[in-house]
Amino acid sequence: MKIPFYNDSEHYKTVGTQLIPPGETREVDATMLPGYAAAELALDDVAPVHIVDSLLAGSLHELLSAIPVLAREDLELLGEREQAEGRRKDVLSAVSERLLTAASEALGLPGARSDEQDDELSGELQAAGADAAETAAAKGKKK
Repeated sequence: MKIPFYNDSEHYKTVGTQLIPPGETREVDATMLPGYAAAELALDDVAPVHIVDSLLAGSLHELLSAIPVLAREDLELLGEREQAEGRRKDVLSAVSERLLTAASEALGLPGARSDEQDDELSGELQAAGADAAETAAAKGKKK
């Protein structure tokens, strides 16, 4: 972290690798100053919290409702943390189910289809079957 340093002496001062002329101010690395203390340069008290940490600290309902929208890496971390603590088996099963569903969707496996997709597919198959039956009937009449 850089801070301003004023040279109030009559001579040049060296701070780190910078030469500061008398009566001038330069930004210098705070760790290069004598009397530097890390506590004086307080960092933000509000540090970012990982989403998994905040979910684990919250209620079970909030945790379960957030599982469908978590990224794969966050789901894996959540699963690892729940296994290590071994508290809630329903969270582990929900995480496992979501990871398997995501993997199936990524691979395009048939088990990944939704009910709506199944309805569309069965409609297409019925239409194809009706077309095949009409074609076979037309060929039978020609003979």
